[in-house]
Amino acid sequence: GNDASSDCIDCNAGKYSTLPGATAASGCVACDAGKYLPSPGGDSETDCIACPAGKYSTVPGAQSMDTCTDCEAGKYASASGNAAESACVSCGPGKYSYVTGASSMSACILCAAGKYLETSGNDAEADCVSCGAGKYSDTLGATSAGQCTNCPAGKHAQTISNQAESSCIV
Repeated sequence: GNDASSDCIDCNAGKYSTLPGATAASGCVACDAGKYLPSPGGDSETDCIACPAGKYSTVPGAQSMDTCTDCEAGKYASASGNAAESACVSCGPGKYSYVTGASSMSACILCAAGKYLETSGNDAEADCVSCGAGKYSDTLGATSAGQCTNCPAGKHAQTISNQAESSCIV
């Protein structure tokens, strides 16, 4: 018979049980997706460790932080314990981020003046589109071609990505 606490079998890593007197491993509950538990014998849901901000895990009952996947470049997740890739938020128009696993919107960088970006979730500065010749924009993080202003009448600019009206010459 069972006559010592050492006869009790721990729930596996990734699982916990709040039931005293459990008679089978089926009493062990998997940690939710977005969390992991590296050691056996968990006795509370709070033993499950949330994946850090900037990451997510779709795996219930995970035993290691290795299951926590970085949000891709161009996205960030400020909360911890994310259970789906959809928790990763795209950098908005006019911004890009080359960082994977970003945990804050501050990873999103504004396109330079003279450029714009109409789409979300961009992962490179090269995604920013240059205002064309004959136009300029002094706006950081411009979100549309409409923010590129024509040079005034009587002036021109042969180059692209102009950042100020002073780039327009007679």
